[in-house]
Amino acid sequence: YDRLIAICWPLRYSTIHTNLRMLLIIAGIWSLVVLLEIFPVIFAARLPYCSSREVQSYCCEHGPVYKLACTDISYNRQLATAKTLTALLGPLTFIIFTYVIVVVAVTRIASISQRWKAFHTCLTHLLLVLLYYMPVILAYILGNLRLVQNVDLFTAILTVSVTLPPMLNPIIY
Repeated sequence: YDRLIAICWPLRYSTIHTNLRMLLIIAGIWSLVVLLEIFPVIFAARLPYCSSREVQSYCCEHGPVYKLACTDISYNRQLATAKTLTALLGPLTFIIFTYVIVVVAVTRIASISQRWKAFHTCLTHLLLVLLYYMPVILAYILGNLRLVQNVDLFTAILTVSVTLPPMLNPIIY
């Protein structure tokens, strides 16, 4: 969003990118995240658990909790799949859409040096986005297709995806 505004409307940046607008965007995203997470938690709390109560995961994931239930969990799995796809593909789609707009705007810049500077700025951010999304999407697909049965491998993939991009932020920028 920031790069879209900065590249497509640089002279209007300060009037578009206001503190109030940022507050509304942040509040909207936090509300969406809470709504996305509250339903699976409520449904998981209603399940009967009759076996072990030890969850084989250190992340906040619903799948390992659902597996402990002693009833049909197909609805819960469908809800978790829909939630995960929304949480992963929604922001990724928005990011890709904004970058398509940015690329179209940058190709219209006459100066090659300005064009390269804009592409360089966007490329570093896009690299970090891909470093985050690719391992998470890969872990989700492999886990959902049951191609990864090893919980430690699944945990390692998720750990790398949430720790590597923040560590690379200062280096890349």
